[in-house]
Amino acid sequence: MDKKEQSLLNPLSDIVFKALFGTEEKKSQIILIDFLNSILSLEGEEKIVSIVHMNPFNLQEYKGDKESILDLKIKNQKEERINIEVQINNIDDFRKRSLYYWAKMYAETINDADRYTTLKKSIVINIMDFDIINETERYHTEYKIMEKEEKFQLIDDLEIHYIELRKFKTEKEPENMKAIELWLNFIKKAGKEDIKELIKRKEELKIAMEMLKKISADELLREKYAAREKARLDAKSSMAYVEERGRAEGKAEGKAEGKAETLIKQLSKKFGILPASLQDKILKASLLKLDLLAEEIFDIASIDEVEKMIRE
Repeated sequence: MDKKEQSLLNPLSDIVFKALFGTEEKKSQIILIDFLNSILSLEGEEKIVSIVHMNPFNLQEYKGDKESILDLKIKNQKEERINIEVQINNIDDFRKRSLYYWAKMYAETINDADRYTTLKKSIVINIMDFDIINETERYHTEYKIMEKEEKFQLIDDLEIHYIELRKFKTEKEPENMKAIELWLNFIKKAGKEDIKELIKRKEELKIAMEMLKKISADELLREKYAAREKARLDAKSSMAYVEERGRAEGKAEGKAEGKAETLIKQLSKKFGILPASLQDKILKASLLKLDLLAEEIFDIASIDEVEKMIRE
């Protein structure tokens, strides 16, 4: 692998993904249309042939703050809406998040509050570098509104796709890959592995590689990419710290609760059943106070002393 390829930016980064697929440049639209047709399995007259970006990417206007959501919002020739989002870090309630995005996008398609017939089909595509659908090993799952028993579709307006890249593994040679497999290999491996044979299989992949090289050579974009990656890694690190602290606090709470219950039993044997208010205070006491109480339990002469120790 040469130095130039080693320096290619990761297409899975949302800013790189949007710079590739989300601009109004003709080449960007060509590769996005092919990418969408491969994901949605559209052929013949069903194929997407033209798109309009509803939030085109503009590097000069991009602020680079960590709160920016770099999803793609597109309208095709049928006026259908499509939202594409790439995510590297896992997010809580991702299923609800994608349904919320669908509902919001769908509601925006109505032209007249009294005319529901103007609502347009809306499609959400989630491309993730983590697992979320544990019910299956398939990397690509698609969801629609279906009748529970007979499985017929209520309406075609809802369509949600999850593409879990960690589940995507193929030992096929490029010449035997389907279009979606070629694209996912490109997104996963560009800049990491030699994919010369892969991009020979599809003109759109050649265009995508040329664009990725150009994007990767843009100093301003590299600068914003680095800032975006730092913010992402900081967020991931903070989340890991919060989760670890939560686990530690959970263990401490469990330990404190067990110690409090044992102390209540021991004190009740010594002084008789403790007042409910005192039991409640012991149960709510910190682990440090409980440890001190346990050390002094044989020297404590009255319930009043217990009350005093808990208060201090």
